[in-house]
Amino acid sequence: MAHEKDSVELRRTLQHEATHWLMSADQVRQPAWFAEGIAEMLSTFERSVDKVNWAKPIGPHLLLLRSAGTMPLAQFLTEPSALFDRDDRQDRFYAQSWAFTHFLMMSANASRRELLVKFLNTFKTESGEATVNAVFGPALKDVEHDFKLYIDQTSYGYIKLPVKPAADPPPLQPAPPALVEASLGFLALGSGHDDLARAHGEKAISVDTTVPDGHAVLAYLELKNRHFDTAATYAEEALKHGSKDSDLFVLLGDSYTYGQNSGKPDAARKRVGMYENAINLSPRRLDNYERLTEALFSIDTPREEDGKFLSIGLGAFPGSDWLRVGVANVDYKLGHRDTAMSSIETALRSDSTLDGTQREYGEGLRGRWLAEEMKTEVEAAINKNDFAGARVIVSRYRERIGKVDGLMPFLDEAEGALVMRELMGKYEAARRADKKAEARAAAEQLLALPNLPGSLRRYLQDGGRGGK
Repeated sequence: MAHEKDSVELRRTLQHEATHWLMSADQVRQPAWFAEGIAEMLSTFERSVDKVNWAKPIGPHLLLLRSAGTMPLAQFLTEPSALFDRDDRQDRFYAQSWAFTHFLMMSANASRRELLVKFLNTFKTESGEATVNAVFGPALKDVEHDFKLYIDQTSYGYIKLPVKPAADPPPLQPAPPALVEASLGFLALGSGHDDLARAHGEKAISVDTTVPDGHAVLAYLELKNRHFDTAATYAEEALKHGSKDSDLFVLLGDSYTYGQNSGKPDAARKRVGMYENAINLSPRRLDNYERLTEALFSIDTPREEDGKFLSIGLGAFPGSDWLRVGVANVDYKLGHRDTAMSSIETALRSDSTLDGTQREYGEGLRGRWLAEEMKTEVEAAINKNDFAGARVIVSRYRERIGKVDGLMPFLDEAEGALVMRELMGKYEAARRADKKAEARAAAEQLLALPNLPGSLRRYLQDGGRGGK
């Protein structure tokens, strides 16, 4: 009996992993709960002589959820990964992933299948939180109530189908010669036979230049040999002919940063586009989101769509504070300034994952935003002739900004300019009122300022320090 149980568990594990492998052919981004839930449902696949069935209820999962309870759906549906630091949480996530996917796909209420389709389509471009709000909204509590009732019920539906005779396989066809040459080129490149790889890559292009793989072989070969511009040229050709290799999009994006394409018109925008194409093809790679983050620093007017890419990345990699800085940068440029400030301050917390260079950049970004806010508030105070209030504003922002390189001189200059403008106002008012002593005192204070412009210094001196 123990052997039979082990055999069933092994079969389920193999079919679970096989489902992941089959689904990896589709690079569209999927929520963690669905990826694991559908794999668990298909892990129960069975075939007999005349029928097949799958999606049978999994008893251990039901027992676990009934005894330990379920995670709140608002949290569960936005979990970026099935991996947790405790086995009990991980087991519960797998169990709930199976149960919720079964609930949506197999329950008698057909509208739940529509909710699943809507969730998967929305999740392609939105964060987990935004998807939950868009799909379920206020009805999430009702869905959660029905889901718990579903777990407690005593019977479950599953799929049972008759076995159909397999169709005859199509006749074998020889692979196109250009694809054969390119494949041989990749094998040679992977085994370190660079000359052979080049020969196969060039032969593939000569046989059929429209097959992207020959260009791709030479792109990787040139990149390996550190001939970056040549590699970018081959990458561009491969992509032009339909390659879906995300690394080639990254290579071409890099060429708009420091390669032959960096001087082209709108290079910064094209760089962003290349990295976003790479993310669409490989949405689970952190390095692609980090490249996009850095590319968007140089874009003055990003699109809402750019922010969505980074939000998706942050949802997939919530521990990356560098992505959080990137999201804040885009939000600020789109006018969402309060949200941006909150995000960047979270990213700059003492235990963040930023390295020294990233922290320095983030602090500088935050400092510049605060300086812009300060300038607006100071100008409003000056327009009311409230120079004392303006100096209080500068002092307050100086404390918030801290010692950020490049901003200390700006703050000193702003404070000095306020002092000078206030004294100049007093000087001119005293002169108009013919209060010579007051004018002279104000002039002496102005002349004592170390950074007083030369023209203003001469003006005061020519006026006899307040005299007429």
